[in-house]
Amino acid sequence: MNNPLHKLKILQHLLQSRFRRFHSPEQLRQWQEKQIKSHLTWVCRHSPFYYDYQGWALADFPLMSKAKMMENFNQLNTCGLDREKLFAVACQAEQTRNFSQSQINGITVGLSSGTSGQRGFFGVSKAESLEWAGRMLGRMLPQLRGKHRIALLLRANSPLYQTINQGSVQFYYVDVTQPPSQWLSSLENFRPTVLVGSAQALQLCASQHLSLRPQLVISSAEVLTPSDRKTLAIHFSCPIHEVYQCTEGFLACTHADGILRWNEDMVHVEPYWLTPEKTHYSPIITDFRRRTQPIIRYLLDDVIEAGDDTGVFKPIRSITGRSGDQLHLPAKNTSERLCVLSDLIYRAITP
Repeated sequence: MNNPLHKLKILQHLLQSRFRRFHSPEQLRQWQEKQIKSHLTWVCRHSPFYYDYQGWALADFPLMSKAKMMENFNQLNTCGLDREKLFAVACQAEQTRNFSQSQINGITVGLSSGTSGQRGFFGVSKAESLEWAGRMLGRMLPQLRGKHRIALLLRANSPLYQTINQGSVQFYYVDVTQPPSQWLSSLENFRPTVLVGSAQALQLCASQHLSLRPQLVISSAEVLTPSDRKTLAIHFSCPIHEVYQCTEGFLACTHADGILRWNEDMVHVEPYWLTPEKTHYSPIITDFRRRTQPIIRYLLDDVIEAGDDTGVFKPIRSITGRSGDQLHLPAKNTSERLCVLSDLIYRAITP
């Protein structure tokens, strides 16, 4: 990236993400409310889908799902984008593995991995890409000084990721859909300081006994089990962090205190409780930074185990899976069914 204005924007968002401080949950809540009010006003003026919701409080907006978003995408987005055209561009890029072409009218397009059973896609503008890059770097770099070699072990590349390939940050994409024999040696030669990938891809690197010595390993896209974390920590001898990143946004990550927390300076989170004891919930997400494809009260089917510390940003004890992973059993002496969450099953069978 040679545009100095783009570099300046990334730096601005990086510094905001890394150094903006909220001294209490109440201060954060008040700041969030102002951001959300301004965002909803803008979205309702520019999104035909939300036009009739002008002046409404966030709690009164309808719940959104992936199926509903894809069905109403043409009316929901604020740039006059056509769902079929964008989906065709994204599919073409995925089939040809030429991800540099996954753009249309200045909008970067990407497909979701489909781990929830239904593939969706996302569209982000250049401004949103720059903000994502700055905030991601601000949160995830071990330190700001020095050079960083970031290896991303991903199913698909994107111009969105290339946004961070600049200056002291060198980016390397590993296509994990290819046989490991085609990329393991080149990954080793790259000598990443930061290694990012799914738990399975990271475990593969560890099992191959590569001479990788990253300063930081970041797990994303899949559930990171305690046994996975232990294995990776022993092999790589460095901190193991997590990123909760999906088509709905950069939702959460391991913060400076080592705790996985919601990025509440970017997203507002409402819990949809799954247990009477309020131990697990599915998050209802409102991203008050994204405008091209608004994410407003979007109900994810992920299952989150609630944390209980007193930090400013809400903690996540663990991301345990998806709501579809629940085991439903007949309850004794009742027609109702007993719901057992996936992490409870894992803990029961893991030594």
